[in-house]
Amino acid sequence: MNSPRLCSIWLSLVLVVLSQAALADLYTGQGVLDEQPGASDRALMDALDEVLLRLSGRAEAPLRVELGLGLAEAQRLVQARQRVRVPVPVVAEDGLPTGEVEEQLRLQVQFDRAAIDARLAAAGVPRWGRERPTILLWVAMEDEAGARMLSSELALELRIQEQARRLGLDILRPLGDGLDLAEVAVADVRGGFLDASEPALVRYQASLPAMFDLRRTETGWNGRWFWRQDGRDQSVNLVADAPAELIQRGLEAMLSSLAERYAVSSEAASGQRRVRVSPIRDQVQFAEVLRYLENLSMVEAVRVSSARGAEIEFELSLSSGGLEDALALGGLLQLGPALPDGGLDLYLDQ
Repeated sequence: MNSPRLCSIWLSLVLVVLSQAALADLYTGQGVLDEQPGASDRALMDALDEVLLRLSGRAEAPLRVELGLGLAEAQRLVQARQRVRVPVPVVAEDGLPTGEVEEQLRLQVQFDRAAIDARLAAAGVPRWGRERPTILLWVAMEDEAGARMLSSELALELRIQEQARRLGLDILRPLGDGLDLAEVAVADVRGGFLDASEPALVRYQASLPAMFDLRRTETGWNGRWFWRQDGRDQSVNLVADAPAELIQRGLEAMLSSLAERYAVSSEAASGQRRVRVSPIRDQVQFAEVLRYLENLSMVEAVRVSSARGAEIEFELSLSSGGLEDALALGGLLQLGPALPDGGLDLYLDQ
């Protein structure tokens, strides 16, 4: 086993990889491989459940049952698979982490994006694309050692990043330096005072503040989650035997809330949409804008319709709605006033 010191050093490298991979491919899932018969088939179905959960935000029951996806159908959706080893916290008999890390063998499966989208569309299930807000998550914990802010606790960080990968959430953890601690205190997290996080949102270039108040009780653990969505504060209060369950259920609640807001049906606002982008002053900026538009999840094709000076008009072929929401989440282009014909005026973020 690794010592806690070595694990902490390793953690700083592992978390960078995990956070970058969380949104890399919403259509790639993982399932644990064990020594029991049929482990590969179970892992395949678990991987599919992850993908459908990310896209729909439905955590209450496996969506594949509603879609009629059995093992044979799931296997036909597979594009690639491989075995991977993933760092996970070692858990003691009481369900609490020991502070050490071990590797877990998993089956990683890449599914056919077009086929998955077609299944969701046929069932009328709204789908949330890859444009997702960056969530700045603050965590405070109270146990026998007292109340404190957490920024580098090994097991907790691995659990959060694992759930971020599983749910397709872009979660950013603050460094916990002097500036962070001067702005956001334990009392802020325990009270769900999200306003305290506003300066840090700008510094970390995040768009959504969230707080997790974790407390040990006489009978187990209590976890209160707070986040702000469209200017409105949301919260959920949970109890469980171990912190890992509170992390999973709290982030699932956040995913469901965000998916309800941003997921769109395939029929909504599909078709053509004109956008006008300015200022585009050289070929580098033009290539950057074109690549950005082409990579939006609801955009199937991009065509230049006209160019006048530093202003270029594009015609977008859309597979679904949600274009304005995707642009409003931030990125290269900023939304301006709507054009008279329903098009969009966009400004290149200089």
